[in-house]
Amino acid sequence: MKTLLLHGMHGMGDNIHQRAIIRRLMLRYERIILETSWPCIYHDLPVTFLFKGTNLRTQSKNALRERDKFFAGPIPTPHDELRVWYPPREVRRCRSVLRAMAAGVGLPEREPLDFRLPIPAEWTERARRALGYVWDAPKPIMLFRPLVERTEWGGCSARNPDWRTYAELYESIRERFFVVAVADLVEGREWSVGLPFEADAYFMRGELPFEVTAALTRRASMVFCSPGFAAVLGQSVGTPVACVFGGYESGYSFSSGSKFAPYLPIEPIQPCECFRHDHDCSKQIDATAFGAIGSFALESAARPRRD
Repeated sequence: MKTLLLHGMHGMGDNIHQRAIIRRLMLRYERIILETSWPCIYHDLPVTFLFKGTNLRTQSKNALRERDKFFAGPIPTPHDELRVWYPPREVRRCRSVLRAMAAGVGLPEREPLDFRLPIPAEWTERARRALGYVWDAPKPIMLFRPLVERTEWGGCSARNPDWRTYAELYESIRERFFVVAVADLVEGREWSVGLPFEADAYFMRGELPFEVTAALTRRASMVFCSPGFAAVLGQSVGTPVACVFGGYESGYSFSSGSKFAPYLPIEPIQPCECFRHDHDCSKQIDATAFGAIGSFALESAARPRRD
């Protein structure tokens, strides 16, 4: 049996993207042993899971929750090994994070890459029970990601858009939706940036496991976020995504998912692709962004609601 040990990445969004990489590698290998903290993200793929040791808070919490899914036996020999990674130069060259990932494991540049995530009926039912009145809200649902910073990764400040502009864009469309704010805040470790915001429901302390978050995202009519996992998750389940960029990277980072869901990247007047934590990037956004997001929100709100 030809076996591959695939050293995966830590991030939730990166793991969703990795679904596409694994689908292509499955054509070459009879068995894939994936090092990850997120078995649930691969619920429909015949993958063996190996715990990816980490001190990262959210990843450790999920790995503990899913600890019974990890392989404990010895890794078969012989086996091949690959590492998923995307250095900034490759993201710039490939014009997307996913394409850079694929290049890093030797997949051809024009290889079809599909990271779509099916939502099992069980997840939908769990979300319906967990969310109660939110599930059948009187308005179209919008999944909202507040801007956050955290001690575990120093790039948040550079990557986030200007919080005032982010808040103004959000406020310009908020009344069209039943807004559900989702985060995993812990005092002193991860915190919200900017002034307090209004939403219709708050799940800000990591109350929602991945399965419920994914089902909620599919149920939603729109995702409003800054760069991060929410953009990739929305695309993976076919929900329109408006993503507001600051510094660090540009809208093309998530361009691979635009074929799966409507995607509106709102970039600064001078988009940045520095991929640096210490770069004082200009985050000024043109006023035309308000018209663009208004039209996008109108179209998104009109979409039929899905279970």
